[in-house]
Amino acid sequence: MGLKEGPIFFFAVGLAHYTVLFVTLYQRLPTNETLPKELHPVFFLFVAAPSVASMAWARIQGSFDYGSRIAYFIALFLYFSLAVRVNFFRGFRFSLAWWAYTFPMTGAAIATIRYSDVATSTVSKTLTVVLCIVATLIVSGLLVTTIIHAFVLRDLFPNDIAIAISKGPKTTRRWYHRRSGSSDTKVEEYLKYSNSDSKDIEGSTNSSDKQEMSGSFHKKVERHHPHDVAEP
Repeated sequence: MGLKEGPIFFFAVGLAHYTVLFVTLYQRLPTNETLPKELHPVFFLFVAAPSVASMAWARIQGSFDYGSRIAYFIALFLYFSLAVRVNFFRGFRFSLAWWAYTFPMTGAAIATIRYSDVATSTVSKTLTVVLCIVATLIVSGLLVTTIIHAFVLRDLFPNDIAIAISKGPKTTRRWYHRRSGSSDTKVEEYLKYSNSDSKDIEGSTNSSDKQEMSGSFHKKVERHHPHDVAEP
């Protein structure tokens, strides 16, 4: 777009936010109890930001310099630190959360291509081929699996725990909780009306209970002392 200062501004803001986000999420990696098991694929989003940041800084500077390489190596470290934890990403059914694998893996593959153009070696070329193959297989596999679950098995959304969609009935709230535009006066009137209704119901219930108790008492007296009970 021909901008000069704008990209640096957005890069600085993004870097500040990612620093806080990285520290917050990185502390959750040692424990598996912070997120449901179905949402574990979202941890791969760690890799997306530094991968894109390395390419963005290379675009700003005009070359894949040391700043871009630092961001790329951070992405590569996070990529391999998550990839070796195989048990952390298996043992749960397919859900739409699995698509969180695609963007980070493709971002890391593209960043590796940019890095291999600068650091031409056998290791960088091999790493480029491997990451590109992995990203292609993951995207293709997820696309086919999603189509099968959506149109063939038809169990993509009802069984998707990760996005919290269930077949059960939705809980209804009271009207004064649901209506955000209702005034306090209307709420108070409704509460008074509810209290009066509850008192009337309670009073009618008590009176009916008393009548039933008195009726049962008279029946018991008639059963044991039929001559002592006066007819009405």
